[in-house]
Amino acid sequence: MRYTLFFTYCLLPIAYCLLPIAYCLLPIAYCLLPIAYCLLPIAYCLLPIAY
Repeated sequence: MRYTLFFTYCLLPIAYCLLPIAYCLLPIAYCLLPIAYCLLPIAYCLLPIAY
């Protein structure tokens, strides 16, 4: 029980540190998603040529 408590106290600051980074990256991910969906068919089209 003591070990899990220590583990939680150790991970909490890391989580709080990573949360703003995650919130910062989320809009970028949402912005890149349509681009990825647009590029996927092109990639599938070019795959036979690459092989």
